[in-house]
Amino acid sequence: MGMGWRKVGDDRQELCRLLDYLLGGVQTLKSSVQSGRRLGGEGEMKVDLKELWYSGSYRHRAGDSNHPTIQETQMALRQMKDAKSLLSTISKSLDEAIQTITDDTFDDCRAAGFSLLPDDLLTYIFEMHVEDSVSSEQYMFYNRAPRNLASVSKHFRRVALAHSGIWKHNSLGDSRESLLLYKERCPNPIIHIHKSDDIPSAEADKLHMYPSQQWRGLRITYRDKEDGHLYFRDLNPIIETPLAALEDLMICNDNMFARRDEFGQLIPRSIHLDGDSLRTLSSWQMPKLTHLDLRNVLPLAPLQCGNVTSLTVNVKTYCGQSEDLNVVAFRNLLQSMPKIQSLHIALRDMDRTFNETSSDPVSLPDLTSLRFEVGGTTSNLVINQIMELVDTSTLTRLTLKFFLIGEHVLDGCVSAIFDRKSSTSRVGHIAFMKVEEFSLEVTSFRISDGTFISMFSAIPNAHTISLELPENVELPFADIPKKLGVLQRLRSLHIKFPRRLTDYYTNHLINLNRFFKNGNCKELEKLEVDYQRPVYATMAKAHLREMLGERVYLMDD
Repeated sequence: MGMGWRKVGDDRQELCRLLDYLLGGVQTLKSSVQSGRRLGGEGEMKVDLKELWYSGSYRHRAGDSNHPTIQETQMALRQMKDAKSLLSTISKSLDEAIQTITDDTFDDCRAAGFSLLPDDLLTYIFEMHVEDSVSSEQYMFYNRAPRNLASVSKHFRRVALAHSGIWKHNSLGDSRESLLLYKERCPNPIIHIHKSDDIPSAEADKLHMYPSQQWRGLRITYRDKEDGHLYFRDLNPIIETPLAALEDLMICNDNMFARRDEFGQLIPRSIHLDGDSLRTLSSWQMPKLTHLDLRNVLPLAPLQCGNVTSLTVNVKTYCGQSEDLNVVAFRNLLQSMPKIQSLHIALRDMDRTFNETSSDPVSLPDLTSLRFEVGGTTSNLVINQIMELVDTSTLTRLTLKFFLIGEHVLDGCVSAIFDRKSSTSRVGHIAFMKVEEFSLEVTSFRISDGTFISMFSAIPNAHTISLELPENVELPFADIPKKLGVLQRLRSLHIKFPRRLTDYYTNHLINLNRFFKNGNCKELEKLEVDYQRPVYATMAKAHLREMLGERVYLMDD
């Protein structure tokens, strides 16, 4: 074994000698620091490292000579290397101690840190935590979040008990005792009825604990249309209209339960709400309802909620089953809510429609935000007919998402949104003239350059654009002629690529550099590019930074 590679610590006396050696060096360092010298100093102000670790230990062996023998030098080098190894072991033990103490005190330190926050900020954090605990579709049956928060400390309990909004979520899965506790702390709850809750059983009487006129929200999730009929049947005698306090309504049909008829044949699943369920829902007067979220539920008659400002309609088919989308019902639904400001439509595997006779858009004068998600086998015809319902001329915010769409139909889907060619369209009219904020997410396959340019041309006043694109897309910026005037009002551009494929990153930066070098986007304030860092893109990044300076932020750094 070579010099300096011996295992330190096998010999107790040798280990003690090494510790004495290290302590002596540290003491010499302390004296040097007290005299004004530093390890990182310069000239006479720098600690003499040779004096620190070498001369002090071996000069006495050489008498008055400042030049020790070869043997003494070898011994000194071996001791320094052994000391370094020992320091490494000591450093590792210190790391382990730091981690152990951190782990042991993490919860206490975090709670202590939170306890220093103002009560109003702590309340906001609590409310966000509670909302996160119930925001997913798979809502937990027992809402323990408020009680968990209140059990951390006396301060947490005082804050939690002082604000009723932290206790507003109530599930039928909770015990009667818990519901009574929550009712005492929040008399205007959001009621959750989950698909596992058996309303026709004794659980139904729990709803009587809260008069329906006090509900601020109702969120219903059931397995399929047949279960939905049972839910609405049992809600009918419980709910007294008008629902004067109801502000938030969510109805979700999971459509995941396969039923068979008496002959063993699968019963088709359906998103359309009809029959007694529809009569019950359409009888509810909801004068204060502002948020309506329908998931695989499309009522075939208008609802009594004319003050809704935010509407979400998310529909999809399952297991290869095909169901035509009733566009007339969709139109009637929109017409019953003339104050809509924000509209979110999500379609998956909807390839046909029926009953649409008019191409005139619904009058929604307050509509400013549209989020449109398209996936699977949804056809251009369906996209076009849905877009014909919406007057896009009032929009200031537009968000598009395309997922699980075939490579050869993606351009058509985008064109179906931006190429408004209806009989009501005016010559020279730009349908998205007022759009200021635009967001696009594509999970697979690429959009052609021509489609990109047409899309950007349709939003001439957009100043904030966010693009989340597949890794193999070719950004068309360098190919956009300046004479088109595209993106000239752009102030903020964010581009994100989800996975690492370094062959494209440099090209993206080069194309962006060419675009801005040509004098485009003179009002640009910020460019963000989010990507995993390839080492050989340094030159392209440098050119882009030289062009835009502090306005560019490459999030791979």
